[in-house]
Amino acid sequence: MDLTKTQYFINSSRSISNIGDSFSNIDRPTSGPRRLDGKRLAVLADFHDRDPGPVLDVLRDDIPDAVMIPGDIVWGFFPQGEKYLLDRCRNAIAFLQGCCEIAPTYMSVGNHEALLCSDEYDRLRAIGVTVLDNEYTELRFRDDPSPGKVFAGGLTSAHTLSYNHFRDEYNRANGADGYARYPYRRKPKDLEAFPTSSAWLDDFEQADGYRILLSHHPEYWCLREPMLIDKKIDLVLSGHAHGGQWRIKGQGILAPGQGLLPKYTGGVYQGQYGSMIVSRGLNNPYWFVPRWGNPCEIVYIQLRDS
Repeated sequence: MDLTKTQYFINSSRSISNIGDSFSNIDRPTSGPRRLDGKRLAVLADFHDRDPGPVLDVLRDDIPDAVMIPGDIVWGFFPQGEKYLLDRCRNAIAFLQGCCEIAPTYMSVGNHEALLCSDEYDRLRAIGVTVLDNEYTELRFRDDPSPGKVFAGGLTSAHTLSYNHFRDEYNRANGADGYARYPYRRKPKDLEAFPTSSAWLDDFEQADGYRILLSHHPEYWCLREPMLIDKKIDLVLSGHAHGGQWRIKGQGILAPGQGLLPKYTGGVYQGQYGSMIVSRGLNNPYWFVPRWGNPCEIVYIQLRDS
């Protein structure tokens, strides 16, 4: 599967320049510390249990200071008995282990993480992944574990919150004897209306420094709550749209959560307080709808002083 590398520069005025095939500039003031200058982030969205080798080869050849994963490391909505999802998606563990050996690795929770249970999140943390489940923390870099005034947050997919709620209710109703790790349900009709949990973003907005949010769904930018475009967040990193599956003159054709001719499928989008970068993703989980004009993508972001 083709894999391209797209790179952006973000300077202390929050200018963003794509040094791939095209260039764009976005100007914003910043309160980020000067020691951010030169730090590089690798954004790895929508891994979906692919072969980790080509991705890790790129990272080892061009080592970032931190790895940012805005969700969907696994693939699968429906349970297969009580077998752990991470045991079915063995490439995901190898991928994350490789990332953690290269640089500090941060991950938010996407819609395909819906089936993961607490034991599996413990496995991810045990290999070194910082899982951001509707929470934020101070960002560490590979050669600078305490840069100060840089924060990473993770906004959890409403799909995952919906399934977790269903699982809790199912096991509460069935008791210990009827416990199920992965109780089966059909996709609820009101899933698109199910809210994510965003109250914690009020505290995140007040964090004194440069704020980076991993948000799997680009539609949370301004198509549905929590309307991140209105939040005082410096940089939002998203995926989920898979570049729109087919791209014609830069326009994606179809994306989950956005439908036909989606607006947010790849690239840079400007808001009042910050910007969103959407990755086209690392994999194509929909074998029956091949990607066309839309190679898989690793995104690099370099922070620099103006």
